[in-house]
Amino acid sequence: MAKQIRDPDPKERIVIAARRLVAKRGVHAASMRGIAKEAGVSTGAVTHYFTGKADVMTAVLRYNNEHIAERIGKAAAGGSGLAALRAAMEALLPLDEEMLLCWTVLTAFWGHGAAQQFVVDEGDSLGFRGLRAFVMSLLDQADEAGELAQSMDVEHEAERIIALMGGIGMMVGGFPEQREAIRKRARWMLSEQIDALKTTH
Repeated sequence: MAKQIRDPDPKERIVIAARRLVAKRGVHAASMRGIAKEAGVSTGAVTHYFTGKADVMTAVLRYNNEHIAERIGKAAAGGSGLAALRAAMEALLPLDEEMLLCWTVLTAFWGHGAAQQFVVDEGDSLGFRGLRAFVMSLLDQADEAGELAQSMDVEHEAERIIALMGGIGMMVGGFPEQREAIRKRARWMLSEQIDALKTTH
């Protein structure tokens, strides 16, 4: 008798499949039946782990945001101040397929009114506010090390950087025809903004 190999994490498998579906077709098209089909499981298997579509979408957004947080955290590890900020934000740019998928998923949630609540619910730890706190912590390090120009408003500069990243990510994810042109300029735009923070001493 052949030995059966159990799926090590069927719940995560469903989340990953739902994430792919959101990226391909949007939040509105990610029905429980569609998610099950994408994951190669029955609808009953999906409802075994999730109470409904809202529960799945929350898990998708959390998985996506955790993936982003892990990536930028690794990029910044071992560095500090502006060097760590530059490395982390470069890792966040949609320059490869991995980050393009992350940004496409975020764009799908931002562009869907009913899905906005998922963004709000996840915002404290992993969304805008989490990223803002991360960027501010690196800017604070840079300020303490004397890397920033005098009288720099760290909170304002953090929000400017996030606005740039969000704009680049949304355009790459939402306007495929402009993707390569935006990618070519993305690093230059980021470097220009970070270099503008430096002290002139």
